Amino acid sequence: MSRIIMLIPLDKDIGLTSIGLSIIYFFYQKKIKKKSVQSILYFSCTQNSSNSTSHVINKYFSKIVHTVDYIDFSKVLFNSPEYSFLLNKVIDEHYNNKFLRELILIEGIKNNYCINSEEMNYDISQNLNAEVIFIANLENSSPEYIKNKEKKINFFLKQKKYKNILGVIFNQINSPFLENKYDFIKKLIVLKKIKNETKTIVPKKILKNNFFSIIACIPWNRNIVTTRVIDLFNFLNIQHTNLVQKKNHIIEEIIIFDTHHLNLLNKHSLNTLVIVSFSRIDVFLNVLNCNVNRSKVKCIILTGILKLKKNIASLYKFLIKRSISIFFTEKNTIEILSQLQNFNFDISVKDITYIKKLQRYISNFFCHSSVMFFKKKYNINVIYPPKEFCYNLKLLSQKKNKRIILPESYEIRILKSVAICSDSNIAQCVLLGDPKKIYSIANDNGINLKKNIEIIDPISVRQEYLARFLEIRKGKNINEFSAKKQLEDNTVLATLILESNHVDGLVSGSINTTSDTIRPALQIIKTNPQSLLVSSIFFMLLPNQVLIYGDCAININPTAEELAVIAIQSADSAKMFGIEPRIAMLSYSTGCSGFGCQVEKVKEATSIIKNRRSDLIIDGPIQYDAAVSNKVAKLKAPSSPISGSANVFIFPDLNSGNIAYKAVQRSSRIVSIGPMLQGLRKPVNDLSRGASVEDIIYTIALTSIQSE
Repeated sequence: MSRIIMLIPLDKDIGLTSIGLSIIYFFYQKKIKKKSVQSILYFSCTQNSSNSTSHVINKYFSKIVHTVDYIDFSKVLFNSPEYSFLLNKVIDEHYNNKFLRELILIEGIKNNYCINSEEMNYDISQNLNAEVIFIANLENSSPEYIKNKEKKINFFLKQKKYKNILGVIFNQINSPFLENKYDFIKKLIVLKKIKNETKTIVPKKILKNNFFSIIACIPWNRNIVTTRVIDLFNFLNIQHTNLVQKKNHIIEEIIIFDTHHLNLLNKHSLNTLVIVSFSRIDVFLNVLNCNVNRSKVKCIILTGILKLKKNIASLYKFLIKRSISIFFTEKNTIEILSQLQNFNFDISVKDITYIKKLQRYISNFFCHSSVMFFKKKYNINVIYPPKEFCYNLKLLSQKKNKRIILPESYEIRILKSVAICSDSNIAQCVLLGDPKKIYSIANDNGINLKKNIEIIDPISVRQEYLARFLEIRKGKNINEFSAKKQLEDNTVLATLILESNHVDGLVSGSINTTSDTIRPALQIIKTNPQSLLVSSIFFMLLPNQVLIYGDCAININPTAEELAVIAIQSADSAKMFGIEPRIAMLSYSTGCSGFGCQVEKVKEATSIIKNRRSDLIIDGPIQYDAAVSNKVAKLKAPSSPISGSANVFIFPDLNSGNIAYKAVQRSSRIVSIGPMLQGLRKPVNDLSRGASVEDIIYTIALTSIQSE
């Protein structure tokens, strides 16, 4: 399975493309075991003209790197439908490539590209369970500046609780161009004054108390930002001649030749690009000819040439003899000058020789720093990201493609969910109701119900299930009249259809109470022979992980024995959905610190579970904070086997469980899927009356998976 690493920028000017290309080089040279074709997958979360990484990869490294070019978060709002669609596309790419590639490298969103960049970078990385590398710059290497930078990063990481952080790369250290915005010509002036020496600094000596690891400290290098004739040619995209042998000539200054600058060429101009209007070419040649031994013009751009004429051939011969590269264009001088102002030493215009030099320079700092940070951090307690969990729900449900009946077929949310499930092949949904009324409601609300969605008219089938209902309820003082009356309830009828194996599962509760859904299930479906108890769990989709809460809907005050059954059922359900359970038996006391009948009940339940299922990781009684925080666990329960990383939480009674799940759901504004019922012979699941369309879709999916 591939590693997935996400590069997240913390500043604007960090050289993200240079870092990305250098990490690709480093991994391919040092870490990739099988040097197969396109063993690395790369994509950026933004696609625009300033994103040069994909351009360089496609141009020079397509044999070893596969790129994805259709994902762009820069124009969507966080948590919007468009954002969710793109995030699902990213998860698609992850699933489709995790066994094909050795490395998946993601370039995060720069904070000046999108107002929600911080939220999006966090959400994307956590839902992919990606290892995170933060990229920051350092304007200078003074202790005071570095300390302030450290505080900012620490504050940022406290706000965003990232998991799987590999560390921070500090790039562009001591760059003269970070704070002040220079245009290209001014940058050339600044660069000309800077010596070629590169002072290597190691701010790690100053950064001592940070809780983030430092992967590399990369000094700004004067030699890396040189501009050559070939770079300008690639950027301007204009015609040229005499460039083959002179393409690596360095350009250090630009002169606009006109009547006010005739004397400029009298100076000792070094490595100069001269922009000359073709109408002044005779004057320029005279000046150049008079200063042939002193001038160091490397390149000229002739502007305003509408078409080449034979009589300028002598001009080219004159310039070629002096090793001067020649560009020519129809554009005027102002247009070319304006275009050059936007040249920002962009790596996309560089050739492969320069790029490899840059990769070696930057990756060299990885080698000399702690390479351990590039070794995958294997976490025993794997956290299941919520979007991946939902994606997996849909995948598993699509494979099973079970028939799920929904008796509340006049509810708009139900009809929307059924339409989506049908389009996505999540399940074969069966609606119970009057077909004319269902289609009328759907049409009035713009819901497209396909003809292959089965609709059962309850009036036409009730009589078929009467005898079976009387047989099941025999001895319960139910006569034919009362049975017919009960069968007028669509939930009761749907439960009978499920019991008769005509469908595989049932979902209800969007407009009915929990008891309206569960009572018929207990009376008709009944409990699984291996279990004498029906319980429930909720899947709590927190921002960066999925937790399971049980029992928050069914059992009011379970005994120790019943509490043990609930925990075991919940653990087995967790495994069904790919979650390795770590169970916390919750109480107001941790270990032996408290007393009371409720604490004793949890102690006894924990003991029963340990005796019956030694394979389960469990601790109890334990308080919620000790169950979720490693720091608190070290203080309150230092020998706890779950070590503050519980993912299955068993509440001691319905009162605490129901309050807790609703408090977390509403306060955190998260999706909670459930309640999912456990212990029945066939899957029946209850919806919250406040369930969203998304909640219903996921409940249909998990019911389909349960039905196996």
